[in-house]
Amino acid sequence: MIELTQQENLAIGNKEYIDSLNEKEFGRALLLSDSHGNPRVMQSIITHFGPLCDILCFCGDGLLDLVETLERGFFDPEFGKAIPPALFFVRGNGDNSTITIFTDQRIPVSVPETQEFSLAGRKFMITHGHRFNVYYGTRDLKAEAISRGVDVVLYGHTHVPNSLRTHVLRDGYNQLLGVTNPGSCALARGGMPNTFAIIDAHKDEDKTVCHYYRIIEDRFGDYNFEEMPTPRGEIKLF
Repeated sequence: MIELTQQENLAIGNKEYIDSLNEKEFGRALLLSDSHGNPRVMQSIITHFGPLCDILCFCGDGLLDLVETLERGFFDPEFGKAIPPALFFVRGNGDNSTITIFTDQRIPVSVPETQEFSLAGRKFMITHGHRFNVYYGTRDLKAEAISRGVDVVLYGHTHVPNSLRTHVLRDGYNQLLGVTNPGSCALARGGMPNTFAIIDAHKDEDKTVCHYYRIIEDRFGDYNFEEMPTPRGEIKLF
């Protein structure tokens, strides 16, 4: 069960566990974004895929859904076991800068605009994207990621899933920068289904591997999940 403690880097979880993530030989992250008032789909995804993952990343716009999910995890220990033990999250343009988790106590939480973390030797940055003009492409987002020296940047906001790799010159070496948007798990755009993603990081490899899943709601209101090809290419909505 995730420890509902906010650390100095604003992640939620146990400090020793969060500090150990970079040393893992293999790490797996569950990527969600833009749930926009649908905690049920978020909780269904976590129930099925959370136990397989080391961390949960939420790219914004739906923080109240995330709060409801964490509160359920506290009061429902069986569900709580499915929530990955470390949470990295950011504020979307539709979110507040502070949230409160209500358990047997009141837990105030500060919400960052960006977060950075390391997993299995790879450095990640997470942001919502609205401050980097991602409706018009990822040029500004990539420039920010390059300036921070990260290996992978995660974002949302467009509600369109995509995964890019671009070569950058860093410290005199040609390196890969990954750019990943898991899409919206509730309100997809661009003719895409509702989606989420899982990203794998291997310490002995110079790139991450991303797996995308489409979300299918059946006539009984239950959610099913189907792996889909990785959406590649630059996304421009305007």
